[in-house]
Amino acid sequence: MTAIEFKDGLKEIKENLKGLTLQLVHSNGYRPYFNLREFGLAILHEESKGNDFRINQVWTKEGTVGVQSIKHLVELIKTNCVTAIQFESYWNPKTTEEFIRSFGALD
Repeated sequence: MTAIEFKDGLKEIKENLKGLTLQLVHSNGYRPYFNLREFGLAILHEESKGNDFRINQVWTKEGTVGVQSIKHLVELIKTNCVTAIQFESYWNPKTTEEFIRSFGALD
């Protein structure tokens, strides 16, 4: 999902995210965040690079679960079994030219 869709979705569920461990995977590795302020700043930093976001996995008391949308994440959080959530920031080319440039120099 685009950064705008991702941020709008997080705004809707920010109260539900309090107390959970949030992990952000990006091109340089990953880092856990224990408060929403630091996580929000990391999201803004990744957005400034033009990156999009996705939900990688959700850790629950029963194991890990794959989630495809914010709506599904909200339903899972309401069960009170979620302990942590992993998000990923990735670069998604928006045009054909960006896609071609992503392969590097064509010498």
